[in-house]
Amino acid sequence: MFDHLVRKLALGWDGYRATGRVSAKDPIHSIVLQEIPSILREWHGSNRQYLVKGSDGQGNLNRTPWIATFNTEVTTSAEKGYYLVYLFQDNFASMVLELGFGATQFEQKYGRGKLFFDEVQSAVNKMRNASSHLLNLLEPTTRGKVSTKPTVLNSGNDFKLKAYEMCSVYSITYSLVDVINDEILQNDYQQMLKLYDAMVESPTLPSEEAYVVDNSTTPEVPDQIDIEPFVPKKKVLRKINGSENKAGNYKRYSKSSDKVGKIGEEYVFNVEKETLQRGGRKDLADKVIWHRNFPTDRTPGWDITSYDLDGQIKLIEVKASLSKQIANVDLTRKEWEQASASANAGRYNIYFVTSALTKPKIRVLCDPAKWVENGYLALQIERYTLNISEN
Repeated sequence: MFDHLVRKLALGWDGYRATGRVSAKDPIHSIVLQEIPSILREWHGSNRQYLVKGSDGQGNLNRTPWIATFNTEVTTSAEKGYYLVYLFQDNFASMVLELGFGATQFEQKYGRGKLFFDEVQSAVNKMRNASSHLLNLLEPTTRGKVSTKPTVLNSGNDFKLKAYEMCSVYSITYSLVDVINDEILQNDYQQMLKLYDAMVESPTLPSEEAYVVDNSTTPEVPDQIDIEPFVPKKKVLRKINGSENKAGNYKRYSKSSDKVGKIGEEYVFNVEKETLQRGGRKDLADKVIWHRNFPTDRTPGWDITSYDLDGQIKLIEVKASLSKQIANVDLTRKEWEQASASANAGRYNIYFVTSALTKPKIRVLCDPAKWVENGYLALQIERYTLNISEN
């Protein structure tokens, strides 16, 4: 069935692509977004840890389609992290099952020039060197097919296809000249999924974000600082605690890059100082504290102590992300104690910094405890610490 759908896709793609625009009514669109993803969900047993998504384009059609499987502990988007994906050579002579990085995260940071390809190559080499021992988990029949060379997708100069080629850490290529047994395709997919999961769980692999941010620096404060208040719009239906979590909703803690957090903190620190200086309060700007670098009181329950132009103190906890959106954040016990302390009412702020490495945008949530108390935000307890010390 899978091989049959791939051949229908190969035969029909040129005609579909000639239309130039994505059409939900076209049978090729259904193959990419519904029929093949449905088979992959059957192959991994509809495990909620995985998200399967196909794409033929966004408005305009892609040069070629793709169908990806995301381990949600790493990513839910083809733009970031690393994932398992079916790609197609531009002439549909072959299909590639690739385990590799999302190219967009590098493009956003480094552009489309030589630096992009240098940084991708460096990230791929680091990932491969750190995970090569995990190839031994694969069955010999699958392991013998796995390539560590760039894939071959592009007969021209299409940047996206060249990027996909370079982002490959491990791949299996199938010729579409001959029929491919569905049992072989299923077994290879499940074996590569096993490899993917092992890489996610491995304590020796760096954070997925670290491959992008290793050489990153803190963006400069722009002339026009992008800050806006974060105001919850609707009340939540109920407060959530650990005992009310439904099966499949529990979010395991994946590895994250402290460097992203550090860059976000430094950016906010610079913004606070610059804002005060531009407002004629150099006296206050000189008093702003970045607690990470402070010789004493390094973990008071927030990251930065600052002031408004009237001299009122601001306690700032920074939550930074590579992404353009932040859906939820983790708070330590100490952070929430300080956020909910009556003495800090009105002066404790959470600064959400999105696109932290490129064009940071800040949204400020003032007095988060008040929003929780009034039912507009919910706290969700997702883990407990069991102290097993004998003392």
